[in-house]
Amino acid sequence: MLALRLLWRNWRSGEVKLLAIALTLAVTVVSTIALFTDRLESTLLEQSNSLLGADKLITSNQPHQAAWQSEAEEQGIDTSRVAHFASMVFAGDEMHLASIKAVGQRYPLRGYIDLSEQPFATSGPSVTRASGIPPAGEVWVDSRLLPLLHIELGDSLQIGEHSFTASKVIVSEPDGSGPFSVMGARIMMNMADLDKTRVIQPGSRVEYQWLLASDPDDLQAFVEWLEPRLTEHEEVVGIENAQRRLQGTLKTGRRFLVLAAVMGVLLAGVAIALAARQFAARHINPVALLKSLGVGARRIRLLYLAQLSCLSLLAALVGLALGYAIQELIALAVYRLYQIEMAPAQWQTYLLSVISGPVALVGFALPGLWFLPNVAPIKVLRQDLEVNTGAVLWQIAMACGVLILLVVVFGRDLMLGATVLLALAVVAVLAGLLAYGLLSLGKKAGAQAGSRWRLAVASIQRRRSASVLQVVVFATAVMLLLTLTIVRTSLIEEWQVKVPEDAPNHFLLNIAPSEVEPFQTLLDKNQLSVEQLYPMVRGRLTFINERPKPEDTLNREASLTWSDQLADDNEVVAGQWWDEWSGSESGLPGVSVEAEVAERLDISLGDELTFSIGGLEAKAEVASFRTLEWESLQPNFYFIFQPGALDDYSPMYMTSVYLPPEQKTFINTLLTNYPTIVVIELDRIINQIRTIVSQVSDGVGLVLLMVLLGGCLVLVASVNGSINERKQEAGLLRALGASRSLITGGVWTEFAILGFAAGIIAAVAAEALLIGLQVAVFEVPVQPHYIYWLLTPVVTAVFVAAIGAFSCRHAVNTPPAVVLREAA
Repeated sequence: MLALRLLWRNWRSGEVKLLAIALTLAVTVVSTIALFTDRLESTLLEQSNSLLGADKLITSNQPHQAAWQSEAEEQGIDTSRVAHFASMVFAGDEMHLASIKAVGQRYPLRGYIDLSEQPFATSGPSVTRASGIPPAGEVWVDSRLLPLLHIELGDSLQIGEHSFTASKVIVSEPDGSGPFSVMGARIMMNMADLDKTRVIQPGSRVEYQWLLASDPDDLQAFVEWLEPRLTEHEEVVGIENAQRRLQGTLKTGRRFLVLAAVMGVLLAGVAIALAARQFAARHINPVALLKSLGVGARRIRLLYLAQLSCLSLLAALVGLALGYAIQELIALAVYRLYQIEMAPAQWQTYLLSVISGPVALVGFALPGLWFLPNVAPIKVLRQDLEVNTGAVLWQIAMACGVLILLVVVFGRDLMLGATVLLALAVVAVLAGLLAYGLLSLGKKAGAQAGSRWRLAVASIQRRRSASVLQVVVFATAVMLLLTLTIVRTSLIEEWQVKVPEDAPNHFLLNIAPSEVEPFQTLLDKNQLSVEQLYPMVRGRLTFINERPKPEDTLNREASLTWSDQLADDNEVVAGQWWDEWSGSESGLPGVSVEAEVAERLDISLGDELTFSIGGLEAKAEVASFRTLEWESLQPNFYFIFQPGALDDYSPMYMTSVYLPPEQKTFINTLLTNYPTIVVIELDRIINQIRTIVSQVSDGVGLVLLMVLLGGCLVLVASVNGSINERKQEAGLLRALGASRSLITGGVWTEFAILGFAAGIIAAVAAEALLIGLQVAVFEVPVQPHYIYWLLTPVVTAVFVAAIGAFSCRHAVNTPPAVVLREAA
């Protein structure tokens, strides 16, 4: 009870308000970022899962077992069914080999189907969102199927033994690149109509998919129950192994969200440490008075710990409420902009947000308050007596220990946390050295009155420790914000580079050798260009050095090609390309292997690989390893043979081409002239990926706004610690005849100097941090950011000067008589 009464008295007197505000700010920033990033990450995963139409799916060549369905229903798992197959469709005298998808009720479990009654529409009022699946007797079709069959919406087409009405055009759908999408135009039908077509017969090639969706923990438990019951022909597929090109984006996006959480933790720690330092300075005399009355150090420590515990709990609850409200407003804005309802945060995030207040208090505030019970009672009578504030290294170690704990808990990435903490240490050292350098410069310049510059330097010199601390705070905040801004921008630019607007959006396969020349002529006639035509045969790797390859890797046929030129997005990382390769001692042709596949299969340079191609055996020696850029959407191959190595096999050719929307009908012309060519449409997948990246980018911008707000409040809190002293200085200067403009100009100049110094340090530290992130975390080439080296010091000087002048406005405007009366 005594602790509560003391806390209430301190609150009423204003002694504890600054610390309370800092703690509340800390939890608000941390909880807002933690809750929002948790929801954003979950939403990102759900949006990514929309590429599958589910959270997980089970693929098989047979329908799933009824017992599995019963178990899924008992565990509360949402399910649906899909069957993919290829079949000829007919309309009068026209026919087409189409990719057909029969879907069950509740499809899709994730994502949406967009439809239109206007062929080739991509957006606008004609595009509507489906509320279910195609009704019985109807099919939804790809736009290009209509001119291929010379039909319109409302006309009939034949699939097997049943007739259907083409009622809608598919604009977008989950899993638009299904296993048979290479066969031609897409058709979606009701699963209830599948048996009526009689196209599924014994031996038919069909891929059945059982779609699953639920809470992540429940779904994981069900998958763990299911996996032991799967055969070798059944596989659990998730977004992590279904869309390889998307994996890099998801990984980079998650790491960025982790980085944002780390930034919030660091800003919160700075605010708490600063407020605790000011709180401790104000309570030195009260503690000395208590000790002079006989109160022991242990009881004093317990009293303050009890006060701070109550304060941290209240601040944590208030901060969590504010953080929840703010992130809820952000989520509402996201919904209004994108009609996307964000996933709820996990309960663990709420708990961690509440705990972050007391934990941060222990790490950042307690070291600065621990010395209070050791204040000598004589301090009551001797104000000039120095107070031992404790071992600085112990305080720093305590703060770093708790900071590492918070980074691990909220960041979940040790490498990321270590990189950020190292940069923070560099900032602190550089800021301290530069601040003391400025003080030395001020001493040499003298202390003549009348100059705003000299008044500012003198003010910095009088507050050596406070000035150093402010530079550290400013530099830290700017470094974090600068890093976050650059990383956010780099995330967008990286994807704009990796998936440019004119990236190939169609793969063309199954081009016969006799069709290559007229095919190229047709492209030239339509002013379309392709990078390269690749010969291709299908083969399966069977032996490595005459030993069977591992059964758990590459259990399928791969596309094999040969070329004398290395593609622009390929890089030889070991061995030599054909123009430098000396050849095989055994006389075998050479083969270049993709580096990741080589690592998984434990293949070394010089190994002998055996392939089965159409039942025939082909051997080659490994000449080099290559890295690929899968995001380039160019044709890429695991195995590229030396020219001439596969001359005994009949190849088909493939390439990729970019078709702008106004030339999409070229596909119909192409298939009319060359009906055996297979077209894979990538533009739908690219648009889905771009949508996800755009949503992540905008969400990251909102996170950046929260960190910016936290940084501003931290700067204001750092200035408030010297308000009383500044009031006295301003009052004395005014009493001695100094004008208000001189004092105000001195304040602006003082904080501009500190801001400029902090900006220089922040630019250097941010660049060092970014290099570490680029190399160790994001795995992208190092790229300096010279423009920020020039802009950061200037912008920071103006920004910090404005914040400092705003915070000191009462000190400057207070009449001299009031200040002198209060100081008497």
